[in-house]
Amino acid sequence: MNHISPVMLVLISMLYFVSVVNADHHIRYAELHSNDFLEHGLDEGWLTINASSNWIIKLYALNDECWKCPFVHVTTIPDTASQMTLPVNTTFGTTIVLKRKHPSKDIEEDFCRFHKKFTEGGNYWLFVDDETYKSEECDVLLINHPLPAEMPILYVFLVLCALPVLIVLAKFVFGKARKSSSLDVTEPSTKSKKDLKLSSHHTKSQAQDNGQTTEVEIQPEESSSTKDHKRTRLKSLDTFRGLSLVVMIFVNYGGGGYWFFDHPPWNGLTVADLVFPWFIFIMGTSMNFSFKGMIRRNNTKCQILLKIIKRSALLFAFGIILNTNWGPVDLEHIRIPGVLQRFSLTYLVLAIIELIFIRNYNIPKERSCAPLNDILSLAPQWIISLGILAAYVGLTLKLEFPGCPTGYIGPGGLHDGGKHYNCTGGAAQYIDVLVLGKNHIYGNPTPKKIYQTTAPHDPEGILGTLTSIFLCFLGLQAGRILICFQSHKERIIRWIIWGVLTGVVGAVLCKGSQNDGWVPLNKNLWSISFILVTASFAFLLLSAMYITIDILKIWEGDPFIYPGMNSIVVYCCHDIFYRFFPVNWQIHDDHLSLLLKAVWDTSIYVVLAYVMFKKKIFVAL
Repeated sequence: MNHISPVMLVLISMLYFVSVVNADHHIRYAELHSNDFLEHGLDEGWLTINASSNWIIKLYALNDECWKCPFVHVTTIPDTASQMTLPVNTTFGTTIVLKRKHPSKDIEEDFCRFHKKFTEGGNYWLFVDDETYKSEECDVLLINHPLPAEMPILYVFLVLCALPVLIVLAKFVFGKARKSSSLDVTEPSTKSKKDLKLSSHHTKSQAQDNGQTTEVEIQPEESSSTKDHKRTRLKSLDTFRGLSLVVMIFVNYGGGGYWFFDHPPWNGLTVADLVFPWFIFIMGTSMNFSFKGMIRRNNTKCQILLKIIKRSALLFAFGIILNTNWGPVDLEHIRIPGVLQRFSLTYLVLAIIELIFIRNYNIPKERSCAPLNDILSLAPQWIISLGILAAYVGLTLKLEFPGCPTGYIGPGGLHDGGKHYNCTGGAAQYIDVLVLGKNHIYGNPTPKKIYQTTAPHDPEGILGTLTSIFLCFLGLQAGRILICFQSHKERIIRWIIWGVLTGVVGAVLCKGSQNDGWVPLNKNLWSISFILVTASFAFLLLSAMYITIDILKIWEGDPFIYPGMNSIVVYCCHDIFYRFFPVNWQIHDDHLSLLLKAVWDTSIYVVLAYVMFKKKIFVAL
């Protein structure tokens, strides 16, 4: 057995001591010379490079979210500088490479490479010397201990969870006080109370008949198991619509500045990407009941068509008006596509298709294929909708346009080494520019910052409307299940099957990956995988809401049900008044302040919807 000599033990101990002392020296030096006086911005930290070498250093960086991008030159550290401090992005991971010119060859060589997901507010130090160059290793030191940027979400969540408890307690206390105070008050006769209720009901019905009070959608009707077959409004549909709208407002008002409450640069899926497709989906679901109501009132096809055109035109017009809410109107550069415009065109096409085959609402329940009634009753619509989806695929993959490869669906800019710099969105951008003009589509797309794109791209463009129509049709299919089947079990089973089916197909198309699938999840393009995955979530969420609200009745749907009943008013108001107090004012640029403000702003419109509900004001187009 070999023994380590005392001399070797002493040398090893000395080397270990020197390394520890050296590391401790670096930490103490960094703490003494830290840049705590520099205020970091949102989603930023600081990286200080302390160089004790005599060569010029070039720093290159690559953001994890930048798909197939080359390293970008960030800065050059001259040989005369002892240290340099740079802001670093903390939203996504970053790979940093330090290079120096080879002493004998006219090339740059790497001598330090590391990957780091920086922490917001973190103060990082990197020491570069001859030993770093020789070992090709570099260690990044974090000399402070910032709290996770997501902590404000926990605080606000706990407060929001406590609010319902406080409200219930307040109702209990005030209820007891009111009950005790009313003991001395003489109760009106039973007859007068009954007359009062009848009078109130008559007034409401008369107002509806005169068009003074309307609803966003015709009330869905559900035959109950009781003998009187009482017609009831499905609260889950209004709650679903309201939830989508509330989250949309929260996201549009900044979402606290968190990346997952914002749209991804190109491929991917965040919370912000779900709400718009859900709104499209529930519009299709409610379409069943609006058509059924018009048929019950004996409207002719011509009358229904005029209503469809009128509603679509108003939605499109309101969308154009809201697009001008950002400042002085320049008609030569006004944006034509938009959210309400996408609703308008989607509704127009699918409603006309439904109008053509409106006879299929009379569905016999006795025939042998009853389990497939919901699908067979929509067979012509299925054929047309799949044809629309095929048209989207054909145009996306086969349309040739100058300067870009056929079938390109990337973000352009730095993607793929900058080979297709001005091809952002591929065929989708080409069609928008060809039909609408370059100056009339969105000029600040999501990939602009990370991919450094310069070409415009509109996420609510023409081509994506085709997949929106198919998504809305899936919502129509969900609503047809409500009409064809009266059993709760039958409805829920079918919704869950559809949710699983669309989710599996969407996952297969994107291969469960952000960028490596055949059809990546992409809201900018409204890709097929994107609409299928969002439809999957919609089917499952609708099932959960239907169970908790309409079957078990353990939740009334509030507060989301109120915006769902006046969605067009709430949406327009949130877009119009975003610059006015008490919605907007100057605050500190940190996550907690921004999150509290976003919650406050959103709650304003929830309260507005609640007041309209209590006053029985319902506005429809």
